[in-house]
Amino acid sequence: MCYCMPLVTFQHFYIQLALYTEKFEEFQSTLSKSNEVFTTFKQEMEKMTKKIKKLEKETTMYRSRWESSNKALFVMAEEKTLRDKEQEALQAKIQRLEKLCRALQTERNDLNKKVQGLSGPQVPSAETTEDCASCTTPAISENVELNSSDVCGQNALQAAPPLPPLPPAMPE
Repeated sequence: MCYCMPLVTFQHFYIQLALYTEKFEEFQSTLSKSNEVFTTFKQEMEKMTKKIKKLEKETTMYRSRWESSNKALFVMAEEKTLRDKEQEALQAKIQRLEKLCRALQTERNDLNKKVQGLSGPQVPSAETTEDCASCTTPAISENVELNSSDVCGQNALQAAPPLPPLPPAMPE
């Protein structure tokens, strides 16, 4: 028997052992790199999970703000509609009152002319003429009372306390 055969076999096994050791070390380094990548991935996933939770909270907060703002907008729109209708009604009322006031002033002037016409042609004294010249037709916004004891009819107008001024017209 030859003793060289076991030596060749031994060397062959030694070379295979070195080859397997090298491959095992490569496997271990690949495994450790894989573990590092997995750990990094896990950390990134945790960060992203935290970000997602934070963004979901913000989304919920902004959604609730939007909903409350939207509700407030609808309420304000309804209030505006009601106020616009109220303004239109008040404008119509003001126009009716102004028309009525003009009609009453016209009627008062006509009645004053009739009273003067029935009392005959009188020559007014200088004092009466001065009083009548200083009389003016009251403004629409004043309350006026008629004093029946006045002969001329012009001094019969006594101004009552004025009504509060009208609010400024709303631009359309």
